Amino acid sequence: MINGKLSHFLDTGWYSESTLYYKGFVYWCEGYTDENIGKSVFFVDRWKAECPDNEFYQEYKDSAGKLIGYERIYEDTDSDFDVLKKRFLQSAIFNGKSFWEIEKNLAWVDEGTPIYI
Repeated sequence: MINGKLSHFLDTGWYSESTLYYKGFVYWCEGYTDENIGKSVFFVDRWKAECPDNEFYQEYKDSAGKLIGYERIYEDTDSDFDVLKKRFLQSAIFNGKSFWEIEKNLAWVDEGTPIYI
């Protein structure tokens, strides 16, 4: 993992609002506990971005400030936190590949200045 320790990401980052970058896209990972259903929810949103330094990404926005290419690409719910984590790590959400297949090329990034087009 670029810009972070794999062990740290697996302990906390995968569920706590982390931002990843891989091949032209930002992947926003977030989880929370839904008290209404008594389960944890985890999701990943994706949108187009540039990240030439693998540190700060620049997202594409239209003239109204709306993200270009934004979509929810993954969502899962379970009462078992470990099951959620395992399913996320095995899901082919990164251009058809799983986390484990691309981990060495995946960057843990911070937000930079957006690009308005």
